Amino acid sequence: CQDVCHVLREHDKKEEFAGPRFFVRVAGLEMHPMDSASRGGLLRKELGIGLCNITKCCTEVCPEEIHITDNAIIPLKERVVDEFYDPLLMLVRKIRGAR
Repeated sequence: CQDVCHVLREHDKKEEFAGPRFFVRVAGLEMHPMDSASRGGLLRKELGIGLCNITKCCTEVCPEEIHITDNAIIPLKERVVDEFYDPLLMLVRKIRGAR
């Protein structure tokens, strides 16, 4: 999956993007019912989840037939959006003075 990822192959942001294999691992941790850690900031700033444009190349070639895009990347992107781009939460943060 890492070899077919267009972000890792064709863009100059390779150091800013963790890649599909790592996102599957993070999704396993993030969605575990006993895990309470928030990884939204890590995903957004350090792992570059926003660089993935969901081409599903990684899913198509996965030898384990993992639906990487549907079961890992999209849910992680949704969590980042919920945490950082929710208009109501943005308003509350602005009122409280927090980022």
